[in-house]
Amino acid sequence: MPTISANVTKRELDAIREYANSCGETVSNIIRKSVIRQATFMDGGKEEQEYHLSIMIPENISGDDETMMVQNTHNKIRRMLGLNEITI
Repeated sequence: MPTISANVTKRELDAIREYANSCGETVSNIIRKSVIRQATFMDGGKEEQEYHLSIMIPENISGDDETMMVQNTHNKIRRMLGLNEITI
């Protein structure tokens, strides 16, 4: 299988790794899925199962708790990159 490489900063690698871990994916797989979703505009249409990305949420969690979990995960990654936090 061919390999693609990218130069990233330590902060970017840490953020990518954190997001991959929160999605239950490898860094390689998260990058592959992200690029294919972006390049094919999958986010604008029907979600393809093979390229689906999402933070893993336990099944026994309420809607408000799920929102907070997603927000906290994204804000942790944003802090790692020196970006402002968001509110969902």
